[in-house]
Amino acid sequence: MIYRNSNLNNFLENFFNHYQEPVWTSNVTKSTSEEPYEINQTKDGAYLFFEAPGFNKTNLKVDMEGGVIFIEGKRTYKLNGEESSKSISKQFKIGSDYNESAIEATIEDGILTVFVPNYKKSDKKRINLL
Repeated sequence: MIYRNSNLNNFLENFFNHYQEPVWTSNVTKSTSEEPYEINQTKDGAYLFFEAPGFNKTNLKVDMEGGVIFIEGKRTYKLNGEESSKSISKQFKIGSDYNESAIEATIEDGILTVFVPNYKKSDKKRINLL
């Protein structure tokens, strides 16, 4: 005796009729996954933590303009006797409330840390009228 459940049959039929095999391409040369990063905004400023394994202060450049942090770098290395290279070019928008001229960056163990302080709020001064 064969028991048939129409709901299960409908589900399976819809699933297999609409399922499409993924298309794999063999000419992909670079991973499309994004490098992990984190942006923390504090009362003192903004911190950007960005994973850049294999990079150091000599092959990485960090700038900021118009509220956007720019990270660029290129490194070369040997792998199985062949010279290869890896490049990074990233942009992170953090806003214009930060002092771009006081940006600081360090890299340690493949983690780039960028700090951009807030603009110092000036104390109100009383101006004497002449």
